[in-house]
Amino acid sequence: MRADLRVAIVTAAGYPGDAAKYEERITGLLRAFQKYNLTEKLLERFYVLGGECNYLFRCGWKKNETTGETVVGLTYIQPESYQPASMLAWKMEEIQELLNVAEENLRRSVSAMNLKAAVLRKSRAVGIVPVDGAKIAREQLDECVLSTQQRLLEYQQMSAPSKVAIPFCVFNGGNDVFVDIGNKLIGVQVLQSYLGAAPEVTLHVGDQFLSTGNDFATRSSCCTLWIVNPEETESVLKELTPLLTFPVDDKL
Repeated sequence: MRADLRVAIVTAAGYPGDAAKYEERITGLLRAFQKYNLTEKLLERFYVLGGECNYLFRCGWKKNETTGETVVGLTYIQPESYQPASMLAWKMEEIQELLNVAEENLRRSVSAMNLKAAVLRKSRAVGIVPVDGAKIAREQLDECVLSTQQRLLEYQQMSAPSKVAIPFCVFNGGNDVFVDIGNKLIGVQVLQSYLGAAPEVTLHVGDQFLSTGNDFATRSSCCTLWIVNPEETESVLKELTPLLTFPVDDKL
């Protein structure tokens, strides 16, 4: 960020407008920002985009509502400020219809394969998560993904022509399966438009680039980097840092 780069975490985790939930997920990073007393100008270069593309937050200093102290946290950005008209046109009724179809297929898959899993429904997502410490095989997760993708595509093909085909993402999260409204391709494109970043200067780092992963779609909109663990991410950052240009007057 000192090199005037914008950094964003694009995650499938969806908590509508709930900054505290995302702050909890990246507590260590926010504490580090606070420890090094980063300026507001630097912090404003860091974003979190949740629900693939649905909930955008900007980092900055703010007052803790409980303690009253000034801390580094996230502030929700209203959709009208960054989402294109095509996204704002998605109707909640049609979103729920799509998720109903997805949920029905996921429940059928859980039953057919006798999976120890529960269905979790959110406002813009639905998925299955293991219960009682169960471990679901990758092949079973992939089967849930592929069958649900096919069912949703069939549903959209049979829908009335007047209905907008709402983009969706079905992905294998490693030990769960989720269907999200929108996808990371839209998320990356939204950020590129909002931040004024062209595809050739955008780098998306992810670990789900197989066809059943939610990073796969971003390959058509930017440079991508496939990693498998946090250690690889750290290694890549160490390689890229010497290539960056930092300001001489480092008072940011």
